[in-house]
Amino acid sequence: MKRIVTLISFLLLLLPAAGAQETPPFLQLAGKVVDGASGKPLHYASVNLSGTNVSNVSNKEGVFSLKIDAGMSGSLRITVSHLGYATSTLKIADFQGFDLDNPLEIKLYPISLSLDPALIRAYDPKELMMAALFRIRQNYPDRHVGMTAFYREMVKKGNVKYLTMNEAVLDIDKAPYTGFQMDRVGIYKGRGSQNYDSSDTLFIKYQGGVTTILEIDQAKNPFACVYMSEVQNYYDFTLEGVEYLDDRMFYVVAFNQKPHVEEILMRGRAFIDSESLAFGRVELSMNVEGRPEAVSIFILRRPPDMRFEVKSADYVINYRMRDGLWYYDYARMEMKFETRKKRSLFRNHYTVMSEIAVTDHLGAPRKIEREARMHFRDQLTEKVSAFTDANFWEGYNVIEPDTQIEAIIRRIVRQLKRHNME
Repeated sequence: MKRIVTLISFLLLLLPAAGAQETPPFLQLAGKVVDGASGKPLHYASVNLSGTNVSNVSNKEGVFSLKIDAGMSGSLRITVSHLGYATSTLKIADFQGFDLDNPLEIKLYPISLSLDPALIRAYDPKELMMAALFRIRQNYPDRHVGMTAFYREMVKKGNVKYLTMNEAVLDIDKAPYTGFQMDRVGIYKGRGSQNYDSSDTLFIKYQGGVTTILEIDQAKNPFACVYMSEVQNYYDFTLEGVEYLDDRMFYVVAFNQKPHVEEILMRGRAFIDSESLAFGRVELSMNVEGRPEAVSIFILRRPPDMRFEVKSADYVINYRMRDGLWYYDYARMEMKFETRKKRSLFRNHYTVMSEIAVTDHLGAPRKIEREARMHFRDQLTEKVSAFTDANFWEGYNVIEPDTQIEAIIRRIVRQLKRHNME
C-alpha cells in the first residue's frame, strides 16, 4: 500500500482553466547565454523582444527559445540580460541558421563597478528597504493586468528520478498592488506525467503550486512573511553593495530575522532599483535548518510511522520595468526534504520545484470565469494529460527543459507508446 503525502508551500491558494485564442504562424529563435570570459552558462537570463511584451528566460544550461509572430518587423531587437552583466542586443536575423540543437551563443560580460564603496556605505539599508516598501503603490500597477505565463512543477526523488512532472500555459489576471484583491489564474494548456513504481514507498502529491508561486510576490503580499509596517521589527538589514540588471543599478540589501524572533521567518537579499526604489529581484530562504516544526508548514498530510525533515526552502522573484512601472516577471520555488521510517536509519531525499515565466503582458485585464479557477485542494497533476504531442505548445513560449529533463520526457513518451500498443 503506497503512502500518501500532500505537499503545500508557505502561502497557499490554487489554479484553473481558461479560454484560448488561435496561435498565428511563428518563428522560433534559439540561443545559449554564457559568461563572455569563462564560457559558463548563465541560467535564468532574461530574454525580451524589444518594443513588445514578449519575453522568456534561459534554463539551467543557459539555453532559451523565443517564439515570435512570423509577421513581426525585422527592425525589432532581442535583448538578453542577466544580473551583474551588461545587456546584449541582437537582431532577429542574427538567429538565422540556429536552432535548439545548435543555438546561437550569446556572450554577456560582467559590469565593473565604478561607484565609490564609501558612497555605498553611506546609505542606510533599513531606510532603503522601508522606502522600497512604501513606494510599492507608485512603482507597481494599480489596475488588473492580464498575463500569459509558462509554468512548470516537478517532484524528484534523489538526484535523478522524477516522480511527477507537470507543465502548463497559464492565463493570469494579476490584481492591483493597491488593494487586497487576489490574483486569478487558469490553465489554458497543460500536460504532465507520474513516474512511480513498486520501489516507491511514498506517493507524493504537490498541492498549491501555481497560486503559491503567485502569492510569493513580495511587492504585493507580506514581505518575507511580515506585514510592511512590521518589517523593521522582525528583520536586521545590511547593505552588500550594488549590482546591475538591464543596465540599471540596484542596491543589494541583505536581511535576516532578528536573533530574538522565535518564529520561522526568512533570510535573503532584495535588489532595489537606485532610481525608482522598486524591488527588481528578491531572493529568500526560509530559516528551516534545525527546526523540526518546519514540517507542519509544508507537509499537509503524512503517514504516522514516517518522519520528515525540511532541509531547505528557497524562493526567487524577478520583476521587469515596462513604461515606468514594475511587473511580476519570473519566480522559482524549491523545497528539499528527507524522510525515514521510525526506527530506521535509511533516508530518502526529495526535491519539490516550481517555476513560472511571464511570456506576454496584455493591455487589459484577463477574465477568468469562476468555474475555471482552481481551488485550494486542486492539484495540477489531476488537471493535465500525459506527454504525447511534440508540437503540444505550438507558438506559446516555454522554458526549455534541461538535457536531463528532456531525457525523462523522451522516456515517458516511449513508455506511453508501448502502453497504447498493448
